[in-house]
Parts: sequence; C-alpha cells; structure tokens
Amino acid sequence: MFIVSWQESSFFYFPFKIQNQPIMKSTIFSLVALLLFSFTAVKAQNDNAVVVKEFLKSIPAAAAEKISANALVATVDAIAKKTAAKTISLTKENIAYALAEAKQFKFGIIVVGEHTFVKISDFGKCNASGSWGACMPYGEGYIKKGALVSQQGYINNIIGRPDAQVRTLYLFN
Repeated sequence: MFIVSWQESSFFYFPFKIQNQPIMKSTIFSLVALLLFSFTAVKAQNDNAVVVKEFLKSIPAAAAEKISANALVATVDAIAKKTAAKTISLTKENIAYALAEAKQFKFGIIVVGEHTFVKISDFGKCNASGSWGACMPYGEGYIKKGALVSQQGYINNIIGRPDAQVRTLYLFN
C-alpha cells in the first residue's frame, strides 16, 4: 500500500511523496525509458519518410505523392508503378536488354521485394557481373533493415544475385 503526502524536493518538485520509493523509482524509470523509446521510433519513421521523399525528388510526378512511413519500400514501388513510363521485370535472361533500354530514359529505379530500392546513377561506370552475366551500372539506394541503410556501388551488389525474388526496373522520362 502506498502512503501519499506532499513534498518539495530540492532537485524536482513533486506534488506528492510516495513512501514505497524503490518501487516508484523503478516505475518512473520504466515509464521514462518507454517514452524515450516511443519518441525515437516515431522520429526514425519520419526521418525514413524524408529520405524516401529526397530519393524520389528527381522524378517530378512523384513529388506530390504521400510517403507511408510504415511501408517505405512498398510506397516507392507503388509510386514508381504509377508514374513510370516503362516497367520491366528483371531476370538473369533479360538484364542486358533491360539495362540497354534503361539508357534511353532519364531515370531508372529498381525495387527488390519489400526491402530494397536503388536508383541507377551512372551507366558509364559499370562492372561485369558473373552471376547476372551483364555489365552492371553504378547505383545508389537503400535496403530496409529495420531502418533504411544507405547503399552505393554497382547495382549487382545492392540488388543481390538472380533468384526467385521479384525485381522490377521502373524507367522515367
């Protein structure tokens, strides 16, 4: 049972004093930790939404789109699907054709499943990939591992090896 009385501390002013202080101190500490964690999680989601907005800003049609902080990669996929001039599903067999086609467009974004999105940034800088059987251009993007993790390099190192995952190339004028 708690006994409550009024007290003024020299460090903090609490309008009451609880006699069972060890339990109260641990309860207050737990509540403060929970609040800090909650604010950090909300801030991280908002920061990730800003990162996605920045990533998509070079595509004029995507500027007005709303970014869902809870499903960032799915949001990028939906916006790209809605605004792309051309869409190509990537496989080992068609990657060389798809990349040659991508050179004809202003922007290219590859979305892999629900975890990765990458923008092709430099076709002049490419690296032969044994697993894909094509010269893979340089790109910049993000992999969702809880938070978004920034990635830069040849796109084969970002999108992974050819397998059953769905990889979609979206091309924009």
